[in-house]
Amino acid sequence: MMKQGALEGVTIVEIGDELTQYAGKLLVDMGAEVIKVEPIEGVPARHVGPFYEDKFDLNGSLYFWHYNTSKKSVTVDMETEEGQQSIRELLGRADVLLEGNKPGEMKGYGLDYEVLSKEYPELIYCSITPFGQTGPWSHYQASDLTQLALGGIMQVTGYDDVPNAPPIAPTGGQRAHIAGYFSAIAIIGALLHRDVKGEGQYIDISAHDCIVVCTEMSIPYWEYQQAHVYRQTGRHALPHASSQWNFKCKDGKHIICLMTYLNGTRWDSLVAWLDSYGMAEDLMDERYKNDNFRATQMTHVNEVLEKFCVTHDSAYIAHTAQSLNLPWAPIRAPEDMLEDLHLVEDRKAFVQVEHPELGKSFIYPGAPYLSNETPWQLLSRAPQLGEHNQEQKQLKEQISML
Repeated sequence: MMKQGALEGVTIVEIGDELTQYAGKLLVDMGAEVIKVEPIEGVPARHVGPFYEDKFDLNGSLYFWHYNTSKKSVTVDMETEEGQQSIRELLGRADVLLEGNKPGEMKGYGLDYEVLSKEYPELIYCSITPFGQTGPWSHYQASDLTQLALGGIMQVTGYDDVPNAPPIAPTGGQRAHIAGYFSAIAIIGALLHRDVKGEGQYIDISAHDCIVVCTEMSIPYWEYQQAHVYRQTGRHALPHASSQWNFKCKDGKHIICLMTYLNGTRWDSLVAWLDSYGMAEDLMDERYKNDNFRATQMTHVNEVLEKFCVTHDSAYIAHTAQSLNLPWAPIRAPEDMLEDLHLVEDRKAFVQVEHPELGKSFIYPGAPYLSNETPWQLLSRAPQLGEHNQEQKQLKEQISML
């Protein structure tokens, strides 16, 4: 018998797009029923490529496929009274409303928290916006790029081997992912609160707030040392300039040779390994065992490591380093991860998802965590536009007959 997800029996109405879709995915994968409310023409995410077989199709966006697996899709014209009533009917059996509209927009539809909380006092209402519901920035326009700039992440990201290099933004929709994680956590916390207190609540998620608390070490270093971090190629930003630990190997691949967290045992093991190939040079000098002395000589240490790495394959270096308790790792390409038996077989990090309308199945990212009692599950492909309109209509008729 298939075990139930942690959120089995929880119904979530999602009215949103880029900022809500990842939170909705995290929750539906935990077992919740997520009903995605879309405008008649579909949400903008359906227009984001690439597309299946490189042909534009509202049901063929691979971007939409990924972020909306296992959800249901109903189309509603929220500009009309009929559409607004349809939303209310969905909320009548829902536990959570997850929305990503502009501040005040839901009030214009008569669907704001102040109104709905009176009708549905146990409703959890989560709004995700770029800058939150209050403050002078609440109606500012934003994108992933501008929010990474405003949130401080770009200030510590870039290259130290390019003269006068500008800050660089990481790719992959960071703001939506960060906000999605925090939103899912907040919603789960609100569900637990409702179980105890029997009351719903309003959750105001600002993507800007979420990004700011993820700037790692830049704010603490400024706060305590008045020091700016340096943008460094292939390495986290640090408050001082240090050489790279990114070396090319014999097989043409690169490896990260992390040289922090070195204690005496690790250093001795590293030097002995290098010496077994006659490549330790002067690192066997007793002075290198002193952390302070070694820190002043890291450029030379890295030069020795660079010579060593280029004479060996990346897999050998990585596995041997790990056996010596050194936290080194190869820099992986997508094809490497898809062929990694640790990910594919042991961790089930990728799963096959059927697309019955295409008569094919495709590989999707799998479980980000493994729970033995309330397992993560990817039940179905993303919904086609309005695929569940008839299902919701029939459910409405059944409820009206009770």
